[in-house]
Amino acid sequence: MKYILKYIQVFFLLSFISFTTEAQDSQFTQFYANPLYLSPSFTGGIVGYRVTANYRNQWTSIPGSYNTFSLGWDHNSPAFRSGFGFLAMRDQAGDGNLANTRLGALYSYDIIPNPDWHIRPGIGFYLQQISIDFSKLIFSDQLTSTPMPPSSVIQPGDNSVWDIDASTSILAYSDNIWFGVTWDHMLKPVATFYDDNSRIPYKFSFYGGYRYITKGFIMSKVEESITAAFNYRVQDIYKQLDVGLYFLSNPISFGAWWRGMLFTETKRIDALAFMVGYKWDQISIGYSYDFTISQLGLNSGGSHEISLIYEFKLNPKKRWKSIPCPTF
Repeated sequence: MKYILKYIQVFFLLSFISFTTEAQDSQFTQFYANPLYLSPSFTGGIVGYRVTANYRNQWTSIPGSYNTFSLGWDHNSPAFRSGFGFLAMRDQAGDGNLANTRLGALYSYDIIPNPDWHIRPGIGFYLQQISIDFSKLIFSDQLTSTPMPPSSVIQPGDNSVWDIDASTSILAYSDNIWFGVTWDHMLKPVATFYDDNSRIPYKFSFYGGYRYITKGFIMSKVEESITAAFNYRVQDIYKQLDVGLYFLSNPISFGAWWRGMLFTETKRIDALAFMVGYKWDQISIGYSYDFTISQLGLNSGGSHEISLIYEFKLNPKKRWKSIPCPTF
């Protein structure tokens, strides 16, 4: 049984490292709690400095579940009407430690066409690595006898591959409305260990929302609000829509989300997600759980996600319109 489970893991791993791989990106249920990953335009979208940390454990009951880590830092510079930031991410799965590591530098610029609206174009440049530990993998031709013989599978010449990438975005927002689009993997970085002609396809993200304040004021403390938001992604043949609501009753917030996979040949509901968050003066923490309702079912164990944000607030010399999208 142990070897059968190993074989299942290898099947999924090889689906990523074969010649015809069409890789998909990591995802976060709390995508607005990881703003630099969602869009370079969110860089510097707050007053002062911000540090974000995110962790996601996907399909916890399946051997070799996906673990994704993210750490970001960004700063707003009102004097230059610019935002500067850095992002580090690592996605890892399986006993073979199939991993994707990404390091990026991001920039955004604030354009004010009129007092009610801001437009923020953004750009990001990334150094990316895919890696694997073949010594920890067990292949099907090793399960035919005991003791286990060496595998006939040809290992790649290098267990890690480096490449560069870029993304660009644009975001428009007012006091309570925002919408934007991001174009990721503009340079189509290498996605396999064997053939550099296999590359990560473009990803386009369309996102936005509306916040309705039920108690409080925009330029002071918002005590209660309801926010509707969405995130629609297209990558190769895969299309995914996340749509849901945030409820804020300061300092506690709640969220409920629906996720659907919209393929070219079939459509299905993928998950229902629920979130709870708590905000101190400068610290926000959120937890969410995804109930898998696709064919994987609840036997997948669902997905857990934790987000942490720390803001070093400054007092700007002039009025600053922060992006209204929710932290959690």
